[in-house]
Amino acid sequence: MSTPKKRGTNFEYRVAYLFEEFGYEWERSGSSLGIDLKIYSKGRLKYLVSCKKTSKLAPLYISKSEIESLKFKAKEMRAKALLCFGFRRTPILAFPVDKITKLPQSRLFYKLLPEHGTALKKMLERETHRTAKAGGQ
Repeated sequence: MSTPKKRGTNFEYRVAYLFEEFGYEWERSGSSLGIDLKIYSKGRLKYLVSCKKTSKLAPLYISKSEIESLKFKAKEMRAKALLCFGFRRTPILAFPVDKITKLPQSRLFYKLLPEHGTALKKMLERETHRTAKAGGQ
């Protein structure tokens, strides 16, 4: 039987390997520091990623303090902060942390539902297409 920690670790690797499919390099944090993955493009840090996985159908509650810490670190490191998450039987979803205030919230938490995210694969396909188009002009 898989533990929640093991499922979380497996999810982090799934996210990392998906980025890798699109030509990114990655580095995984060995502990829960709020940043699970550092994603690099052409040697430059592009994303700081926090991964969240639940076996429930929805919702996920993310603490505001964790988001603020991720935003601060991303700004400090000149990277984009990204939340990658998944529910039972959903694809890997992504949500840009700079848009977090648009989510339903309480005093301490943001509420994340499947419809708030974009499939990470689609996001990376669009980004790859934009980059190729910009490079071709």
